[in-house]
Amino acid sequence: MLYIIGHTNPDLDTSVAALSLKYLFDKASCFERPNSRAVLAGKANFETETIFKKFETPLLPVLNFRKIRPQDTFALVDHNEESQRLQGIKDEQITDIFDHHKAKLDLATPIFVNIKAWGSTTTVISWFMDTVNVKPPKKLASLMISAILSDTQGFKSNTTTEKDRLTVKSLNKIAQIKNLDKLTFEIFEAKSSLKGLNDRQILTKDYKLYDFKAKKVLLNQIETVRQDQVIKISSRLITELACLKREMNLNYAACIITDILKNNSKVLITKNEEPILKKAFARLRKVKTGIYDIGPLLSRKKDIAPKIERAI
Repeated sequence: MLYIIGHTNPDLDTSVAALSLKYLFDKASCFERPNSRAVLAGKANFETETIFKKFETPLLPVLNFRKIRPQDTFALVDHNEESQRLQGIKDEQITDIFDHHKAKLDLATPIFVNIKAWGSTTTVISWFMDTVNVKPPKKLASLMISAILSDTQGFKSNTTTEKDRLTVKSLNKIAQIKNLDKLTFEIFEAKSSLKGLNDRQILTKDYKLYDFKAKKVLLNQIETVRQDQVIKISSRLITELACLKREMNLNYAACIITDILKNNSKVLITKNEEPILKKAFARLRKVKTGIYDIGPLLSRKKDIAPKIERAI
C-alpha cells in the first residue's frame, strides 16, 4: 500500500495536501502511483475539522504506526525532516516528497522530491494538477483554497508568493466561493479556538520538532485573533511547558502566540530559553515573566525558526 501522509501534528495544509495528492495520483497515470491512500499521522485539529465539515468532506483516517508493514511505501507531504515523520516509517519506504519547507534529507536511494518555496504544500500540488491538466472537483477546490489561506495567514505571512494568490484565484473558478475574506476570517476563528483544550493541549496545538545543532527543539504556534486570552494564563502554561520539556527530553521549547489580525507574535518560554531568545531577536521586548514580544514576525518557518536555529 502507498500511503500519502503529512507530519505528526496534522494541520489544514497537511490534511488537504494529502487528499489533493491522492486525487492527482488517481487521475494522472504519469505518476505511476495507483491505489494510494491518503491518511493522517495524528488527530486532525479543530481548524481542519471545521473546514472539512464546512465543505462536507470526511476527515482522513489516522494511520496507526503499529500497522505499518515492511512492504508499505509512503509519499510525504508538508514535511521532510525525520523528526516530524510518523514513527515506524523507514527511509527506504519513502517514494515521494511534496513540500514547501527547507530540505533536511539524507536518504540512501533517489526518490521523487518536489519542494517549492511557496506558501503552502497545497499550492505545490495544485501546480502539478495544472501541469498534467487535472481539475479538482468543487469541494476539493474549496478545501485547497482554505489550506492556502490558512498556511499563508490570509496572504499576510511573508511566506506568501504571487503563485499562492494566483492559485487561489484559479481554484476559485471551480469553487465559486463568493466571499474569500469571510472564509479567511472563519479559518482564523477556527485556528483561534482553545475550546475544550487543557494546558498541555494548548502547548502542543500546532507544534513541530526540530534538530538544531543536535539540540532537540519544540516550537508550538498558536495563530489567534485573541492573543490576550493566551497571555492571561501564561503562568500556568509556563509551568506546563517545563513539564513538557522534561517528559519529551527537549533542550528547548517555546510557544509562539501569533495575532493574525494585528500582525504580531509573542513567545512564551521557560527561563532556560531566555539567552537563546535574546540572541535570536534584536527587537525583543519583555511583556511579563516568560512572555516576550518579537514584533511583526508571523511565520514560524521563515521568520522565527531560522533565527532560533542560528542563535543555538
